[in-house]
Amino acid sequence: MLKLTSINTSYGHIRALKGISIEVNKGEIVCLLGSNGAGKTTALMTVSGILKPDSGDIYFERESIKGLAPHLIVKKGICQVPEGRRIFPKFTVLENLETGAFVSAVQNFNKNLERVFSLFPILKERKNQTAGTLSGGEQQMLAIGRALMSNPRLLLLDEPSLGLAPILAGKIFKTIAEINNEGITILLVEQNANAALKLSHRGYVLENGSIKLHGSGEELLHNEDLKKAYLGI
Repeated sequence: MLKLTSINTSYGHIRALKGISIEVNKGEIVCLLGSNGAGKTTALMTVSGILKPDSGDIYFERESIKGLAPHLIVKKGICQVPEGRRIFPKFTVLENLETGAFVSAVQNFNKNLERVFSLFPILKERKNQTAGTLSGGEQQMLAIGRALMSNPRLLLLDEPSLGLAPILAGKIFKTIAEINNEGITILLVEQNANAALKLSHRGYVLENGSIKLHGSGEELLHNEDLKKAYLGI
């Protein structure tokens, strides 16, 4: 479904991604792991069109999307939930969800809204509440819900559990699994390597902008180097 081939992406003179190649098959959850500054967020932003790669190519459903504007990539069926949630704090919950629907057909709005409310009932209860007054966990639910309003086939999630208490993080991971079971493919960046690998079909480990390891979630969970570096075992 998604294929990155030999992608190089830079910030000015600093190369953040160094020839990475990644594949995500339809229906999978694939995670990107690595320390801060390894290039995980840069990879997602390159797929989303927010950053332009210096070289290499990006294919979505066998069509090159390299160089497309971000809103056109959303129209293709890819949507990103950014690190830090980035909701509109002065908008209501419903208004935030409406902003996520700007590329989807009008006839799908109510269907998508009900889908979001079934995943996150608390958002329905608080649909007229200002988003900035929600808890951190509720804001993360809203950020995911806003992305789902665009009817994506591929969802890019950047650190969905960041800053959340373990119980709330667990609820978010459970919801990610539910979304995947509904048929949405997921590329996940996550600080909690243990939880991410248990959730994912496959994973890639980035180090200094290059891919160091890749394999199934189960294989990476039992990789001794990965255990020492990222799992604290």
